[in-house]
Amino acid sequence: MAIEIKQQKQSKLGTILLIIVVLAILGWLGWNFLKPIEIFQKPSISDLLPDASQELIYAELNIGRVFDHSVFKTLTSHIVWPLEIPDLGRANPFQSF
Repeated sequence: MAIEIKQQKQSKLGTILLIIVVLAILGWLGWNFLKPIEIFQKPSISDLLPDASQELIYAELNIGRVFDHSVFKTLTSHIVWPLEIPDLGRANPFQSF
């Protein structure tokens, strides 16, 4: 009879943790040092809008004055609301003909 000595299986947890740590460090380095450089500056709002339009950003809207205005009161509706929806299909689709 031969005597065989079986070695214990070593846990691969250490190897997996080492790979995760190395990948995390490489990802962090790539994120910090290989990200694209901004070639153009982001435009400010004063570059995009003229001065008159910038005043509209801070304008206050008074809904009461709009509803009470004579021009608003002369507006008329040209549609019937709510819309009438016709019945489509049968009332009971599982009922036989």
